[in-house]
Amino acid sequence: MHDRRHCGGSQGELFATILCKSCDSKIVFQATASTSVLAYQSAPRAPSRIEAVGIVIPARNQSETIAGCIHSILAANSYCGWRNSLWIVVVADACTDATVKVARGAIGAFGEVLQVTARSLQSAHRIGTSRVMEHFRHVPRHALLLTSAEAGAYLRRDWIDIKLHCSRSPVGEAREPFTLTSPT
Repeated sequence: MHDRRHCGGSQGELFATILCKSCDSKIVFQATASTSVLAYQSAPRAPSRIEAVGIVIPARNQSETIAGCIHSILAANSYCGWRNSLWIVVVADACTDATVKVARGAIGAFGEVLQVTARSLQSAHRIGTSRVMEHFRHVPRHALLLTSAEAGAYLRRDWIDIKLHCSRSPVGEAREPFTLTSPT
């Protein structure tokens, strides 16, 4: 009679469970007891090869929220310990309020503010992307993480960490959720 006490104990031992059904479970358990669940996990990822992070923020009449967005990006940069280049481009598209002035005050030496009259979110993105690419023209494209943020968003402090982590993901792997938090 087979002893089946050790079969199917953990999710990571499906193969052992199948063997338990067809073999002596004591032998299968002894053979798999030294195998940990870690053996079933994927190999650790290589460190990020990202040398620079460029962030585009299209904005239209966001004077009340743009500084908070920029400050949350800078806080995320400090939190993750990113020591390579960071460049933020705010594209103030057809703004009639103080968005440009507020953004320039908040961004400091970490980027630039462009005034445009495209009246199009897609055009603002393209213009901002072009400026980031021009700023990092000496950085290989595979080493540039280009992303964007909404002007009214207060980003999580681990936002850049998440972006850097996802930049190491293979193409078919799931990406992180785009979760933004509001100020409390």
